[in-house]
Amino acid sequence: MSGLAISVVMPNYNRADRLSLAIDSLLAQTFTDFELIVVDDGSTDESLDVIARYAARDSRIRFLSLPINGGQGIARALGNDAAEGRYIAVMDNDDIAFPQRLETQYAFMESNPEITLAGSNAIKVMPNQRMQMRLPEMDSAIKARLLLVDAAFVHPTVIMRRDFLRKHNLNYAAERRGDDDYEFYNRLLQAGARFANMPQTLLEYHRHGGNTSSNTPRLQQDKLPLRRFLLGLFYPDLTGREVLDLARIMQMHLKVNIKDAYAGILAAEKAMRIQVSQFGEDHSILNAFIYRAVMRLEQALKKSVALNQGDANLEPAVLGS
Repeated sequence: MSGLAISVVMPNYNRADRLSLAIDSLLAQTFTDFELIVVDDGSTDESLDVIARYAARDSRIRFLSLPINGGQGIARALGNDAAEGRYIAVMDNDDIAFPQRLETQYAFMESNPEITLAGSNAIKVMPNQRMQMRLPEMDSAIKARLLLVDAAFVHPTVIMRRDFLRKHNLNYAAERRGDDDYEFYNRLLQAGARFANMPQTLLEYHRHGGNTSSNTPRLQQDKLPLRRFLLGLFYPDLTGREVLDLARIMQMHLKVNIKDAYAGILAAEKAMRIQVSQFGEDHSILNAFIYRAVMRLEQALKKSVALNQGDANLEPAVLGS
């Protein structure tokens, strides 16, 4: 095995305007035993020139170039395959890592050999606002929060053990264009991974209209199979149909008819009676999420009945943080 400590994997697509800031923040790290693998995903702007200049100046930078845009999933997967470090750290091309990020994360992973993957807190930077993000620290809470498909981790703060990925043949799904991180976390969980978030704030997380993860109706629709998969793991006593009914009423902006709404409520009531943890997930947190979805759906049902619209479609609960 290589003696290299960390491989940082950074996918890039048409981000020449911010790429230098991200790379500079890594080259300014107090921890120096790392390589940076930049995977360019078919950029058509000046990204290739920017990356080439940095690679010529610093031997720690490796450069992979894809001929056409295939999406973040395949770019991350190829970067992970090329990684030689004991740990793989995620970095996005428009974020800024604080100088102690890699040093802090390396020390944490070395001191906590039971942890497979860990993130940290971050500062969320929007065009007119900066906001402190605080994530759950404990494995049980993180696993429950995966059901939201949001705010379990700040993805570009994540670091993971490369040997766990190799042992279980795990990587990002090349076919996904959205929520590739949460699909990956779900399969890590299924393989027995343990999670953590460090209390330190280690990254500026920049959000803007160009982010791949910006919410769209299609990306929201793509969350349904992720919730369905996770509910199946957490609630093996539910039938496949009950899992689907429950996943549907927890979905944002997905309309359900009256029959499916009642089926979802019955599945939710059955799930909330199940308290046996399958993967270390906290069922009190899961119950709170499910209960919130049911309450909002019941309000929509009452409104529908009051308006004599029993055949109308309902927009079910929106899960909040």
